[in-house]
Parts: sequence; structure tokens; C-alpha cells
Amino acid sequence: MRLAASLLVALTAVALVACGGGDDETAAPVPLAQRFVTAEDAPGSKRDFVEKRETTVSFDEFIGALRERAIDPDQEEMVKVFREAGFKRAGADARYFGETHSRTGRHVFSSFIELESEDGATSALDWLETDSQKPCPESCAAQVSSFDVNDIPDARGVHRIATAEAIERLGTGDQHPFDSYWVGFTEGPSVYTVDLQGPPGSVSEEEAQKIARAYHDRLTGD
Repeated sequence: MRLAASLLVALTAVALVACGGGDDETAAPVPLAQRFVTAEDAPGSKRDFVEKRETTVSFDEFIGALRERAIDPDQEEMVKVFREAGFKRAGADARYFGETHSRTGRHVFSSFIELESEDGATSALDWLETDSQKPCPESCAAQVSSFDVNDIPDARGVHRIATAEAIERLGTGDQHPFDSYWVGFTEGPSVYTVDLQGPPGSVSEEEAQKIARAYHDRLTGD
């Protein structure tokens, strides 16, 4: 199961400019690459040219992609939350670990959603966290729990895992075993997420937290 991969499907590339800074400051442009997890944040990872980086400024494209990647979204609520939050642009990227790419192998996904305000970013993060904790609507194979995220203010952490045994007992035939550690946080008017995924036992909370902290610190300049 890919929690972030389908956000890479329907989006179109655009140039991005960061928001933020004091009332009298003009925000400097932020290069697109800086808004996603890099090799520096996730040592050993490589740019994924199969599940490619994508961005969009279209609200309809964003909602369509988010509907596909979300666990069990309420369409009306989802549209309301992100419209009221003042959607501006979004993007997603994927990196993989190992010598060769495999869709079921170890990946780290990162994404951003830029809103009109810090309050809008918090509302968006609340929605993403709530959805990420929902049970899968077509299967009970995934076990879901939350975890505390260290050293990132107001960050959220969610662990989802579906083992081969659980899928055999409770899942559906098209499922693959997976292990996922998702971290979400805000910085100014943007919400950022990082999702470390792989077969059960191939990823850990410790590694996800380390990547998320490096990502956060680079974005904030800490």
C-alpha cells in the first residue's frame, strides 16, 4: 500500500515561491528541491524517476490526487477544509533505497501543501493526521497507532503496518505487506509530510524520526 505514491500521479510542474517572514519582509524564493526530502536528509536514498516528483497549483487536481492517496476521505469535508485553509500549491516526491528500484521496496515520500496562513496549515495537518489514523475501508489488515515526534514542534506521527499474516487473515488479494512511519508538521503557512515505507521490518520509527528532523531543520534553517 502506498500512502503517498498516488499524489505523484495527477500533478503538473510549476515554479514555487515560499511564503513567510515578518510583515515588512519580502520572502526570498525557495528552490523547489528544498521543499522535499533530499539525500542529505535521508542518507542512502536515491531520486525516484519512476514515481516522479510532481507539483500543482490547481485546486481540483490537488483534491483529485488527495482523494486517491487518502485512507478514507469524506469528499465534502476534504474540499471544505482545504478551500477554507486557502490552498495555493502542493507537491510530492519519492526517493528509494537500494541498488535497484522496486515499488514495494524501501521508499521515503515527502510532500508539501502551501496554504494562505499558519492557521490554514494547522487545519490541513489536523485533517491529514485524522485521515492517516483511519482504518482502511476495504480491509482490516492494517494496524494503526500514533507516536510522539521528538524535537519538531506540534509534529504528528502515525505508524501503519500490514503483515503477510494479517493480510492472509483479514486483507484482500491485491494487498502487499507494508510498514509505514508517517510524520507531519507545519512551517509557516505550509504543511510538510514525510513517510518512510517498506516491507515489514525494513523501516523503523527511529529512522523516520531522524529523517523528519533533518528535513524540518533544513526547512527552518535550524
